[in-house]
Parts: sequence; C-alpha cells; structure tokens
Amino acid sequence: MQIIERNSFNVRSAVYRLKKVDDELEFVLFPMIHIASITFYDEVQRRLGNCDIILTEGVQSKRASFITLSYRIVRKIKRMELVTQQEALNLSALSEKIVHSDMSGKTFDMHWARLPISLKAQVLLFVPIYAVYLLICGTKNVVAENIAVDDLPSREEILNYDEEFEKLDSLLLDKRDQTIINRIDSIYKESCKKKRVVGVVYGALHMRNILRFLSGKLQYKIVGSEWITVFDL
Repeated sequence: MQIIERNSFNVRSAVYRLKKVDDELEFVLFPMIHIASITFYDEVQRRLGNCDIILTEGVQSKRASFITLSYRIVRKIKRMELVTQQEALNLSALSEKIVHSDMSGKTFDMHWARLPISLKAQVLLFVPIYAVYLLICGTKNVVAENIAVDDLPSREEILNYDEEFEKLDSLLLDKRDQTIINRIDSIYKESCKKKRVVGVVYGALHMRNILRFLSGKLQYKIVGSEWITVFDL
C-alpha cells in the first residue's frame, strides 16, 4: 500500500481515513514530507480544520535540528520553489486542537548520547556534505529520488540495510513511533465512543507503524483515501 508515491509527473501523499465498526472515533492520517510546495501544506491545513484533535510531531533539540539541516537548505534554493513544513504549515489557528505527540528534546538527546561515537561522527560529517551537494546540484528530482514510501520496506531498503545505521533509525523512527502510538492508544481508550476525528500529522516513514497499530491492535479499517500532490516534477 502506497504512502508516498513518486511518478513521472509528481510526488503525491496518500491521506487515509480509518474507522472501526461500533466505534465513533475516526482517524485521518496525513503522511508528511518536510519539504514540499506551499499548495501541499495549504491543502493539509484546510483538511485539518475538519479534525477535532490534531496529533503533531516535532523534537525540540539542537541535535535533531542539525540532522534536518538539509530541509532548511532546500528552502534557500529558489530554483526548486519548495518550502519547509515548519514555515508553511501554520497551525496557530488550530492550536486548541493540537496535541504534541512526539519525543521530548531531553529524551532525544539522552538516546543520542548513547549512540556509538563512530555513528555520530558519520552523521555529523554527512549532513553538511549533503547540504552543500543540494545547494550546488539540488533539483526536485534529486529530492524525490528516494522519496517513495510503502507500508512495507522496499527491496532497496532491505538490500541497503546497515546494522550500525539501524541504531540511528531506531532513534529517529522506532522510539518516536512508540510515543505517537502510545498517544493514539490513550485517545482511543478515552474517546472511542465519542464522535471525533483525530488527524495524525506525522512524517511518512512513521505511518508504517501507525497504520500497523491502528489496523492490528485496534482493528481499524481504511474506509477512504485520496491523494494530495506534494510537488510537481
């Protein structure tokens, strides 16, 4: 099942609506790409207006901010005509609905400190090199090169598996996924009989475990889906 699709014309994000028989609580998943056209974020924001609760991501940490340096570099490349989620998705008008559902900066830094020194050194070296590469050679096609996400790992992901970098993925994905899943579970237990729509605004790769939890333990079913264009190629 596709979460983010890259085709010959554009990159698209699949918005999934999930419901469960006999329960009133509904979930709408918004797989996010952190660099996109402003129209993508405008469309996401418009749809979030129909949600009663909005679960959002975001780690307030200097180390996490460094890892996402490339996003902020891309917004400076005018030829791409792309913007960052942070600057374009303005949820201030919906602040009363927002529930932060990510790892705290303190917890992130604690887990980061436990990573092998060699791995942290590779990250600290790679991030600025990739940022410079984007400044010189970056195009929408470069950004979209490995952007596609399905509900299961691709053949390329499996072949490129690296045991050391798995420790970083565990921090950036698995541990943060558990935080949002715990929040979803809590809301379900409190409100499953209430007629509410919960919007989940999280990075596309995180949607694998979120979908697995909703469809597995909570037995939700996908009852609707539609595409939103992230950017044209």
